[in-house]
Amino acid sequence: MEVKNSLIAISLFALTACGGGGDSEAPVKTQPTPPAATISGKVIDGYVTGATVFLDLNGNTVLDNNEPSATTGDNGEYSLDLDSAQYDCQSYVPLVVDVPVGATDSDTGEVTEAYQLVFPPMIGNALNSTDITPLTTVIWESIKSEFLLKDEDLDNPNLACDVIRDNHEKVDELARQIQQTLKNIVTYYNISESAIFADYVANGDSATHELALLIVKGLKKGFAEASELKQNHPNSFVDVKYLKASDGWVRKEYIYTASGNDNSTGWSSHATVESTTFSVSDDLETIGQQIDFYNRQGSAKNIGDDKIVLATSEETCNTREYLNYYEKLGTNEVHEREMTNITSTCANEDNGKYIFNMHWSDWDKHLGTIGQYIVRFDAETEQFMMFDDIKDFHQNKNQLDFAAINAEIDGLSYHYDDDISDTTALYETFSFVILTKMVEENGLRVKYKKVMAGVNGWNYETTRFNADGTYNKECKAWDEKAWTSC
Repeated sequence: MEVKNSLIAISLFALTACGGGGDSEAPVKTQPTPPAATISGKVIDGYVTGATVFLDLNGNTVLDNNEPSATTGDNGEYSLDLDSAQYDCQSYVPLVVDVPVGATDSDTGEVTEAYQLVFPPMIGNALNSTDITPLTTVIWESIKSEFLLKDEDLDNPNLACDVIRDNHEKVDELARQIQQTLKNIVTYYNISESAIFADYVANGDSATHELALLIVKGLKKGFAEASELKQNHPNSFVDVKYLKASDGWVRKEYIYTASGNDNSTGWSSHATVESTTFSVSDDLETIGQQIDFYNRQGSAKNIGDDKIVLATSEETCNTREYLNYYEKLGTNEVHEREMTNITSTCANEDNGKYIFNMHWSDWDKHLGTIGQYIVRFDAETEQFMMFDDIKDFHQNKNQLDFAAINAEIDGLSYHYDDDISDTTALYETFSFVILTKMVEENGLRVKYKKVMAGVNGWNYETTRFNADGTYNKECKAWDEKAWTSC
């Protein structure tokens, strides 16, 4: 994909003129401020005329008054003018196309079922020529719900420009997911990456064109089914999508509901998430068996400046419970502890206990140190090697001794810079240990990470993030002296 930079400097100037007679001055005439940038391209299923293209600045998939928009003309062409603030956001939020009933598709004629197309946020890339197609839509559809619901204690799952742009962790995660999704699309749909972003109509690419028609069929079905579900869940985020998976087509359904406060206990019931995946026939007509499901609910509570988040989830092969404790140490300094307990419900799954001990020196930039541990489970005694008695968070939330739990987690105070040459004792208790530090060097972020490689020692990984959102990574195994690309 070729992504071109297009930034036209903003110039403001006024023209004044002298009128005839006396010393009076004519009114000052001010030219309209030119756009900082223009994004243009085509909306393609076949070429779609009469659709509305807009930059979704607040992430709610609805055109709002402050969002730039344009209507597609002949051959699906559009041109979207952005001011400087909107231009600053265009790498972090999607371009959305509302295709309404009554629009015209050069393939099928008048549109009889409304749907949406999307061009995903391309972190670090400034766009000036962008075709929006079913294939670009699949990129966003593949990650949207999972990414938006990653923070399941949000009041709502919409991610506005300033929410993601100003959060380095979200930027990194979004960029990573988009790159992984591109690889999956190439594999699952059996097309090249360049074909995803191409004008397959003009190129005469009949195979991609045929695939796009099937994708649009799924988009229309998902849009209609989500609208119907929304009637039964009016205060919820609802998403239905039809996607290609590794072994065939699937239908995924998400319902996210944020709840209010329980004033009697001080806990807020902050979210309920339901997700179900079904197999689908290759023509998207027949819904098959349920493949997997995910249901989650949680609570949150403040104790002074500290915040506690508890949650439980039921998944296809396990149940999980989560505890997060955020201790505010200073203006922007946070000590975060996290524990996740996993109980297997399938024969081939293992019980698990994950511990994170995180000290953020700069919470906004997510700079600091992270210790991640997976505690071994002894199948014979059916006990974990550590923290075995710390469980049932959500059910026992009013009886938990959070100070004691924090103290136990703080006993795991290993640091990336510690000299731990002998990992034998660690390996007896933990199946996995990752020690990370996030720092800023020369104004750019750097992630240093080392991973326990059994009793042998540590494998190392260094990631340097560039200003444009890209990054460079190098690695070194425990038995190697030189750093190499990962």
